[in-house]
Amino acid sequence: MLNTERTHPKAIGIDKQSCTEILTIMHEAHVDAVLSVKDAIHPLVAGAKAMAKAVDSGHKLVYAAAGSSGTQCLADGLEITPTFGVPLSQVSILRAGGFEDLTRPKGDMEDNIEAALTDAKGIKAGDCVICVAASGRTVYPVVIMNYAKECGATTIGIANNPDTDLLQGADIPIYLPTPPELIAGSTRLGAGTAQKIALNMMSSLMGILLGHVMDGLMVNVMAINAKLFHRAENMVMNITKCSRETAASNLKLADGQVKEAVLLVEGATDLLDAQKRLSACDQNLRHAINDLRPT
Repeated sequence: MLNTERTHPKAIGIDKQSCTEILTIMHEAHVDAVLSVKDAIHPLVAGAKAMAKAVDSGHKLVYAAAGSSGTQCLADGLEITPTFGVPLSQVSILRAGGFEDLTRPKGDMEDNIEAALTDAKGIKAGDCVICVAASGRTVYPVVIMNYAKECGATTIGIANNPDTDLLQGADIPIYLPTPPELIAGSTRLGAGTAQKIALNMMSSLMGILLGHVMDGLMVNVMAINAKLFHRAENMVMNITKCSRETAASNLKLADGQVKEAVLLVEGATDLLDAQKRLSACDQNLRHAINDLRPT
């Protein structure tokens, strides 16, 4: 029996306990799920490097999953562009049954091989394909992973059960050893918690490796609304120690791009010069600043 289908020891008689006792047990189970991610640090590093390599070379990140795992992939994938400035064209999220109506469960689609193969058609060599399933053997992500490998894409498999198809077939297997669920088989609970953390960690490290994070600031964000423009001003001020007026004026010159605005404040002659300096430093803002500042 899969570990995610087993009965949690503290689930016996849980329906006879008080609400406070139930939620206390549930909180402890989520904490255990969080701790399980620590065992996956090394493969998560490998996964983040593979993601960064794909993006840096102009290829796509592709998430593939069904059910609750698909929701975790959607939550992570949708934030790649606004957080790190990765073009939308380089992020693809595949979910069994699609995303047209998220209010309707589509569990009947996770075993549909034809649909999986159809959804996988856009995968190319050089892409990084992240396949997620708590069971580790859900047909939809397994079929997509195998297709991706045949195409020459790098595959990352994330599962909460050991020795399963996703882990055995992936180039980078990531096992999250979460305990059995308090509601047996309800992997939206502990397994989902661990998946979300693992995906967040991997994509965040990817952003750092790409040079899109400096001192904890998302310096590749585009200031496309009032909230983001104010945040961008604060980042430019924080990095360069300039006034808000200087930050705002240079952000406007840089079309809302934080990295370019910082370099303009630091002495780049114009926007084109700032862009060339970033290109020469592989988009790493810290390196570009160091090249501008006197030794």
